Formats: sequence, C-alpha cells, structure tokens
Amino acid sequence: MESISKIVKVSGKSKAEKVRVNQHLHSPAHLLADELCQKFNDKKHFGFYLKMATLYDHGMLRALAGQVLEGKNVQTPGRLFAYLIKKNNASAKEAENL
Repeated sequence: MESISKIVKVSGKSKAEKVRVNQHLHSPAHLLADELCQKFNDKKHFGFYLKMATLYDHGMLRALAGQVLEGKNVQTPGRLFAYLIKKNNASAKEAENL
C-alpha cells in the first residue's frame, strides 16, 4: 500500500496547490453570477447576472437557468434567462394583487 504523501503528490505539486481560487469572487452572489456567465457563455454581461444574484433568490435563479439550459434550440440563453426573470416577476406581482 502506498503512503498518503505519494497518492497526494502529482508531478511535484500537491492537489491543494493546483486549485486556483479566483480572488474576485468573494460572495455567494459573485459565485452564482460567475457560474451563470460560464453556463450561458456570456462573460460580457457579468454585471447583469450579479445584479440578479443580489436581488433574487439563488434557488429560483438556478431553476430558471436549468430551464434555459434544457432548451435545445436556444441561441441566446442570456436573453431567455432575462425574459424568464421578467415573466416570473410579472406572475409574482399578479399573485400579490389577488
């Protein structure tokens, strides 16, 4: 059986050294915004995703992102995501008024 140090060492560096943490992502909202940017391949609109992550529940945003990513014919997932947020807000306001 090999020692733990041999298992952990990979090409002279440990696995802990290889993991790079982005220092600019310092809050859950930043992490979610970065995740959405990567999934939608839309780094240009990071500010929009960050604003949505600060305003809305993260679970709801992840559910909407899942709906967007399930669509096979979606050409602009960021636009569809924004539309679904708007639609969700309208239905929530309508439910409040009842």
